[in-house]
Amino acid sequence: MLKKIIVTMLSAALLLTAVPITAQASSDKTVASGANATSGSAVVASGEAITVTPAAITYAKAKFKKKSVSLYPDQTTKLKIKWTKGEKTKLTYAVEDDAIARVSQKGKVRALSSGKTKVTVTTEHGDSSSITVKVKKLNDNKTIYLTFDDGPGSKVTPKLLKVLKKYNVKATFFIVGNQAASNKKILKQIAADGHTLAIHTYTHDYKKIYKSADAYLKDFHKTEKLIKDVTGVQPHYFRFPGGGNNHYMNKKIRNAVLKQLHKEGYKEMDWNASTGDAASSKYYGTATLVKNGRNSHWGKGPVVLLQHDTNAKYHTPEVTEKLIKHYKSKGCTFAGLDNYHGKELCFNYR
Repeated sequence: MLKKIIVTMLSAALLLTAVPITAQASSDKTVASGANATSGSAVVASGEAITVTPAAITYAKAKFKKKSVSLYPDQTTKLKIKWTKGEKTKLTYAVEDDAIARVSQKGKVRALSSGKTKVTVTTEHGDSSSITVKVKKLNDNKTIYLTFDDGPGSKVTPKLLKVLKKYNVKATFFIVGNQAASNKKILKQIAADGHTLAIHTYTHDYKKIYKSADAYLKDFHKTEKLIKDVTGVQPHYFRFPGGGNNHYMNKKIRNAVLKQLHKEGYKEMDWNASTGDAASSKYYGTATLVKNGRNSHWGKGPVVLLQHDTNAKYHTPEVTEKLIKHYKSKGCTFAGLDNYHGKELCFNYR
């Protein structure tokens, strides 16, 4: 029995010595990762333990989704990128001619002047892609932008909307919030008819809104919220009551307001033509208002014509109809400011 035990133990010892140990990691040889290499594993060859390096990282390439993009001066757009599979890296943007357009490091392009240029995006590993930016030349000399401040008025605005619809003309309404709050149905109709909704503060109270930049912005955003809640429209334009340079607002407040609202995507739009109806209606009849509207900026660029649609401005629908006929006879077209592609129009703006 003792002999059997000894023989069994010897057989087991011989069997153990015959098997090579492969579980140990060896630093004698290293194999670069390849098709069969796996991070953290060992490959056994001829009884030797071999370690491997981690699998190589594949970096993604970035390409523009489009070959070209067209803009008008002062328009902006975000360039869209398509990535290949792999690890994404930081991107760097560059423009060939910054007199035609500029690009931010977030891929936002701003058109400056007519012409063509290229924007290139490059990854940290040197892969690049280019897109052509075409900036169109403005031909806006015969476009009339009718703008109406201080409404909507319960009596005047509905009549005005009928005139605009009759001639298939789009216009822009600079809304006063406390007027719109009482005329929500009319506000909805303005939007439904395809006109541009813009902001002209909530109270139109010069002493209140021009007390500070914060006071103006608080009043402004109240109107913004009302317009969005009632119509679902996000406005893009605003107009300072009294214009961008008035005796109630100092330059410091104006510039602070402009800086903040530019960040929010707004443009300030004053006017380069007017019927003069800001004065009391008893001083100017329809004929004089029409004459003032004709003696405008026409032929020198787009006409941004100021009128008002509060109930006190009862001449507005009739004056507007006569001006539409006059400008159409000269081959002009009409549009809301949502279709405006020119520079921001702000009195004495720097």
